[in-house]
Amino acid sequence: MPLTEERRRRWRIVVALAVYVAFVAVIAIVVRIGIDWKKPELNDLLGMLTAVVTLAGAAILLTKWALHRQPPPAAPTDTMITTAKAALAELVQRQWKEEARIRSLGDPQPIPVAWHLTGKHALMDHPQLIAAHELAFSGNAADIRMLAGQFRSLRNRRLIITGGPGTGKTTLAVQLLLELIASRSSDEPVPVMLSIASWDTARHRRLDEWLAEQLATNYPTLRAAEYGGDAAPTTLAEQGHILPILDGLDELPAPSRAQIIRALNDSLIEGDQLILTSRTTEFAAAVQSAGDVVTAAAVIAPAALTPPIAAAYLQTCLPPAPRYDWEATLAALRSGSAPALASVTATPLGLWLVRMVYILPNADPTPLLGRLGQDPKTLRSHLLDHLIDALIRARPPTSDRSDPFRPYQSWDPDQVHTWLSHLAEALTRYHTRDLAWWNIARYTTSPARRRLLPAAIGGTIGLAAIPAAGVIFRQLQGLQFLLAVALLSFSAGIWPWARARRWFDEVPGFTHRWLALFRWPSTQDLRLGLASGLLSVLLLVIMQLASNNVPQWLSAVLSVMQLLCLAGVGLIIFSPWVRQMEQPTPLTASTSAWSAWRADRNLTLARILAAAYTFGGTTFMLTFGLTHLWDGSLSIGLTLGLSGAFLGGLVGGLASGHHHTWLACTITLLTQRRLPRRLIPFLDDMHRLGLLRTVGPLYQFRHSELHDHLAAPASLHIDRSAHDGDGRHDGDGDAGHIR
Repeated sequence: MPLTEERRRRWRIVVALAVYVAFVAVIAIVVRIGIDWKKPELNDLLGMLTAVVTLAGAAILLTKWALHRQPPPAAPTDTMITTAKAALAELVQRQWKEEARIRSLGDPQPIPVAWHLTGKHALMDHPQLIAAHELAFSGNAADIRMLAGQFRSLRNRRLIITGGPGTGKTTLAVQLLLELIASRSSDEPVPVMLSIASWDTARHRRLDEWLAEQLATNYPTLRAAEYGGDAAPTTLAEQGHILPILDGLDELPAPSRAQIIRALNDSLIEGDQLILTSRTTEFAAAVQSAGDVVTAAAVIAPAALTPPIAAAYLQTCLPPAPRYDWEATLAALRSGSAPALASVTATPLGLWLVRMVYILPNADPTPLLGRLGQDPKTLRSHLLDHLIDALIRARPPTSDRSDPFRPYQSWDPDQVHTWLSHLAEALTRYHTRDLAWWNIARYTTSPARRRLLPAAIGGTIGLAAIPAAGVIFRQLQGLQFLLAVALLSFSAGIWPWARARRWFDEVPGFTHRWLALFRWPSTQDLRLGLASGLLSVLLLVIMQLASNNVPQWLSAVLSVMQLLCLAGVGLIIFSPWVRQMEQPTPLTASTSAWSAWRADRNLTLARILAAAYTFGGTTFMLTFGLTHLWDGSLSIGLTLGLSGAFLGGLVGGLASGHHHTWLACTITLLTQRRLPRRLIPFLDDMHRLGLLRTVGPLYQFRHSELHDHLAAPASLHIDRSAHDGDGRHDGDGDAGHIR
């Protein structure tokens, strides 16, 4: 008769109790025979203590085996996915509303860029595949609701946004995202904007594979158990619950662009939606190289802003009573007598530059009609060159956290230019426009130096462990003491060294559960702890049998091994605690760069405290304290416990877990001088000033032209102290009335 699950469980409990009783008897015999109860030595204490802790570990392991039940299903349920979609939509909407506010996309009003179907028919698929009826797509960015409606009318809702540099491609994508998510029905996918530059088609051949990875990284809350754990991002991507808005195809190398188009066509099936942005020239070259267009996708392009439209927009940006008279400048722009100004302001980027460099700081616009007003290239370079100085002077620091446009610290414009130029150069060498702070070591240090950093980390920890090792082995003498301290310090440094080599390839972690005091260990944790305990007992028996015949060096080695075995037993508590700390929780894991940095820092500190508590509080302090009660030396036991807490916290906290990006970033910044030590506050202030933008936890320069301008060596030698000889730039920083 086959056994039912309940009967199997009962038999497991009976077997576990029998083995447990037998194990207690064996441990009791070993401890009784092997230890001198009146005058315990250090090795005896370690062995006796490890035997007791091992007994507890065995009890937990047997209990877990006896009470084992079938694991829950791995795939997220429909309810979980529906809840995850709603949570993701809320996070995305909150994230991009704030980003749109910082980018001033609607202040004072959206730039009225007109969009229409491209006239380059070779870039677009057959009209009957794109729309069920007559294909039509035209409108103005100022009426984003109409453009979103036309997008929804497409057969498969696929759109390619093309245009030249600074023509508002990304801005339109952000506007569409906000409109689509605000009017989204429950059965529609969630629009998620991502930088396409990180898609490596050799690693992720299909769109959904890469999309799942990006969701897990940029929105770690989706990996919460309430949404189905690690499988939730994959399920969302595979089942078509995401509308990917992929920004910056042109930022990839030429061969990669064609590979992306092929991968998109291989990945997209009927009903899959997509929005993609790219410069027109690069997209045309990619289509030609790939030998195909993006299937069933409409391709749109912008119309240039006419001088009257540009002048009208600048007029709305001026305060009611500007310090300097703009009438002559705006009249020249309307009439075409300032050709360079008309050319530059024909794009949203040019309008934004004029606004930031001249209108925001209340500067005299006269130079725009002088020599600068005749050559578009010179004028554009002039505006880019004075952008940093103008924004810093016009937006002084504030302590008001609700002000999205002013930094929290005061910055020197020349120093900011140097730092941003270094970052732009580093990103250009790395062939990316995405600044991920956790990859700062890759951007700014050589591979050889990155290989040296883990060794330096391990060596530093090993040196820091020497005092604690000296306290722990204070009972030993002479060569035995020196050898034990050296071995323990070496062991303390070797584990962090081995783990630190992977720090520079990790992603940030998020923790919101670290206050929980205990979590059930996994079977692997219990097996490791049990094996460590049994090995320690075996070492004790060997040392007792050998008695005084053990050489000093071997006695020191065995003492260190016993101590390490005791630490291995402590992993029964520590390992599950670390895993639990690294699990995100619903609707709490933010996706901003600042929050990712802060969360990874908190996770590191939590691991250190957990390791100190585990190895010091529950192991060293408890056991050494109790054993030293026999000779009245409780203070010695507490001292040994604190030493164990320091050593365990240092080693266990830094070497455990899978997220050390805060450590890697901090160590990198401490070892070089070309970036600010407090990098994240600096980047956050540059974002608030408008020099950077964010896409989830990634930073980018506000415009690719600004990135390229700062990365160019010539830009490092231009004088930014004044505009030029025929104009003034004496803004007083009072932008309170500037809209």
